[in-house]
Amino acid sequence: MPEVLTVDEFIADPVEYFDWSLTDMFTMPAEKRNQFQIEGLKIRFEQLRDRIGFLKKLADRDGINSIEKVEDVIPLLFDHTIYKSYPSSLLETNNFTKINLWLSKLTTANVRDVDVSACTSIDSWLDVMDRETELCIHHSSGTTGTVSLFPKAKAELSAFTKLYPLRFQKFGDPRPREVQPKAHVISPSFRSGGSAHFRINDEYFKRIAHGDDDFMHVAFPGRMSADILYLAGRIRAAKARGELDRLELSPTLMSRLQEFETDQSKREERMREFLEEVTTKLAGERVFMACAPTYLWPLAERSLENGKSGVFASDSVISSGGGAKGMVLPDDWKEQVMKFAGVDRLTMNFAMTEMNANNLLCENGHYHMAPWIIPFILDPDTSEPLPRTGTVSGRLAFYDLLPDTHWGGFITGDAVTMTWDKPCGCGREGPYLHQTISRFSELQGGDDKISCAASAEAHEEAMDYLASLQSGAS
Repeated sequence: MPEVLTVDEFIADPVEYFDWSLTDMFTMPAEKRNQFQIEGLKIRFEQLRDRIGFLKKLADRDGINSIEKVEDVIPLLFDHTIYKSYPSSLLETNNFTKINLWLSKLTTANVRDVDVSACTSIDSWLDVMDRETELCIHHSSGTTGTVSLFPKAKAELSAFTKLYPLRFQKFGDPRPREVQPKAHVISPSFRSGGSAHFRINDEYFKRIAHGDDDFMHVAFPGRMSADILYLAGRIRAAKARGELDRLELSPTLMSRLQEFETDQSKREERMREFLEEVTTKLAGERVFMACAPTYLWPLAERSLENGKSGVFASDSVISSGGGAKGMVLPDDWKEQVMKFAGVDRLTMNFAMTEMNANNLLCENGHYHMAPWIIPFILDPDTSEPLPRTGTVSGRLAFYDLLPDTHWGGFITGDAVTMTWDKPCGCGREGPYLHQTISRFSELQGGDDKISCAASAEAHEEAMDYLASLQSGAS
């Protein structure tokens, strides 16, 4: 464990702080972990309080000028709807100048001065923002009819993705000499796009494939269009409301959607080809494959049906996470995936776009929180913090200490159970989540309304400020 590095180094680049050792990362002593978390939180608050407009509004209204203990940050946590709180008409009319004005209140990056007036699609806007700013904006899938626009910074993404090579390590082992082993990357999806699922491919290419095109294998070499995802979500939401006939779409957009749907009809055929390619060409090779069960399980099932098992080298990394999105998985799907791949473990991860951490499932069925993530469990009805002792159930919230261009405090839509102070038998230190994680929107029949921990007046004022899109707003 490093002894001389500082809190600043801990929050700026956690992987470097722990010298690329997975074991050191998850055996940080509780006393030091708690000390670094509160000191890191004070640093981030001082850096960002007056530089992020929405945060400043909340802090000013509630008179919060300093952080003395971690619970002091709870009234300043952003709820998970903030990043899609812009007027929906702005995307519908391609008014990206005002989208940037809205975004400028959630990041320290200079987005106001970027000329996006000529952008006629979300994809073209993302291209300009990628080129002209320090941001690497991540959008959500848009399944609810709107998309979140999350202002992740490029430097933040680069520091975060150093975690992926650590998946080749096993907890308890000493730091390996080769901390970033080269491996073939298998991505049964699109090569690029603006959502986290596609943005990450560039990082896999850099950190796992070592920039070697021959080590990068994707099912669909093109781009997953943000505009198509957004449009598909709007159509789905309009159908659910019985308002499809009211939806106004441009002929150009409809043409792109029809083109996409035609391509999708060939998806099954392409996935079969892809499976044959990777299981033949990469047989016996070390691979890295991280994808949702909805991609991973069909690949394994088809391969096993074709008599292929133990396909890759035993030191390969096969990783998954997230829900099954309605797909019914067999109880032994993980064992079958491991049999297909030829590995002795399937790395399960609890993560989200808003959190720069891989919280991996241990052999005892617990997701261990990374040390730079300060977790909170909130009462689902009042958003008041529940005790940070024992085992408690409620809504997960957290402060992520890594980002320095947006506020790391976030209230999720996840219903979780956390154990704070009972050691896990796996040997990892710190609090951990139990394996069963649900969405409040599913538990409550599609609606998840958060009672903000800030005073009602402070939150209302801040939301009004965020919605105001006059160029002179500050």
